[in-house]
Amino acid sequence: MKETIYITGHRNPDSDSICAAICYADLKRRRGVHAIPLRLGEISNETKFILDYFNMEVPDYKETIKPQISDIEIDPAYTVDKSLPMYKALNIIQDNLINQIQVVDENERLIGLVSLSNLTKAYMDIWDESILGRASTPIENIIETLSASIINLPETPRELSGRMTVYAMEPGDIKKEINKDDIVIIGSREDAQIDAINRDVSLIILSTGSTIKEEYVKEAKARNIAIIATEFDSFMVSRLLPLSAPIEYIMTKDNLVTFKKDEYLDEVSNTMVKSRYRSYPVVDDDMHVLGAVARFHLIKSNKKKLILVDHNERNQSIMDIDSAEILEIIDHHRVANIATNNPVFFRNEPVGSTATIISEMYFEMGIIPSREIAGLLSAAIISDTLLLRSPTTTEIDRQMLSRMSKIAGIEPEAFAKEMFKAGTSLDDKTSEDLLRGDVKLFVINGVKVRIAQVLTMDLDSLKNIKEDLIVDMKEELTTNKEDTFILVFTDILKETSKIIVVGSHRTEIEAAFGTAIEGEVLAEGILSRKKQVVPRVMEAIVSTL
Repeated sequence: MKETIYITGHRNPDSDSICAAICYADLKRRRGVHAIPLRLGEISNETKFILDYFNMEVPDYKETIKPQISDIEIDPAYTVDKSLPMYKALNIIQDNLINQIQVVDENERLIGLVSLSNLTKAYMDIWDESILGRASTPIENIIETLSASIINLPETPRELSGRMTVYAMEPGDIKKEINKDDIVIIGSREDAQIDAINRDVSLIILSTGSTIKEEYVKEAKARNIAIIATEFDSFMVSRLLPLSAPIEYIMTKDNLVTFKKDEYLDEVSNTMVKSRYRSYPVVDDDMHVLGAVARFHLIKSNKKKLILVDHNERNQSIMDIDSAEILEIIDHHRVANIATNNPVFFRNEPVGSTATIISEMYFEMGIIPSREIAGLLSAAIISDTLLLRSPTTTEIDRQMLSRMSKIAGIEPEAFAKEMFKAGTSLDDKTSEDLLRGDVKLFVINGVKVRIAQVLTMDLDSLKNIKEDLIVDMKEELTTNKEDTFILVFTDILKETSKIIVVGSHRTEIEAAFGTAIEGEVLAEGILSRKKQVVPRVMEAIVSTL
């Protein structure tokens, strides 16, 4: 089984983050790597438009990267029917060096477990003459356990409800030791054989390969008595006979502890500590057994393998990133504070989009992307460079957009208008959508600054919701225990932004962009959060310290 590598962008993902994860996973798969793209938050309307346009699936959502059962090697399932003899179950466990076998019904659903401790405890606890009857043991189990040959098997065998006994005395001394329906072990003594038949036992077991007269067999047939013969002596037959009882009688069936493949290993470990079992079945939603997991599987478990795209800041990545092993980082932002235990492949370029870097990598490897992948890369470049208008735009962005848009069969200007129109509509957006959509947290000289950016084609729409936004921004600061919240409303085509600031350093930050009027600053030429907003905010905060 190939090792899985997960590729993820940042929290509150924008189009570049989502498209970069999907496309880099595609590139990895085409190089023989089992790569899966993930997302750490809800996608925007713009991203939804892009994925729908090119008929691509939304990546699965992940809120944690902690290792799960699906990430480790577990024992294969060994399922058996409830009628299996205990003796056969014991051989299976010993021969296969496993801790347990799983008992399933006719629909292959788990109904019980049998372990070595089940078998040994049962052998000690239920050793009495009536075990076969209490366990409703079929005669087929006895034949299998004793490797017996059939001398007479009635069409409808009698229920083995009597006691097990060895015919060791003279017929005159037996008295009431052998009764109707008993299961009798007999050697070659003819007087004992006919006496057992006359006592109307249910089953005669001939030990040590003994034979029986044909006339006795006819009498047994008339009385519906089964006769089988085995090479085992009477002592061994007596030992093995109880082990022919079906495992249904001794299996654990109440309060079964099972796990699903998507359960996290730390939670699995906590559950194991509270129970006494050595092995636990892993099942699907329909209780079909997928395998078994034991404590030692958890000891040698490996961290999930992770590739980061479009970010390299710890506070923008998945919450428990320490639970993963980072293999690569592909990004176009400043180098931040991600720490790794081992050397990693780190590709960081001063371009306008992570999709630009991944586009380069396709061509460097001599791989031509599909129309759909080229479309996603084109759309991400358009989005992150604001159709090449952003000051972060480079000549490489222009070249990659030109090449990818030709493969995708789109005209960038026309596609951009459709995409921005779909992505900037505020008709169905709540205050929470605007403040938590495209947002990033920065720590500047110990000051926690949250910067959200909303793209729009109508800056005037801000005046109707501004007061509510300011109230909610203040609540966000209190809830998150942060210092400053900056909301940047950007008109892409007019290349202008309106900026609202709440919290500490408000006056200095507003002054960095212009003159505040009625709680907002009109900042012409401001498009890029990374290259134009963040540097000015940093300067404004540092100047006050």
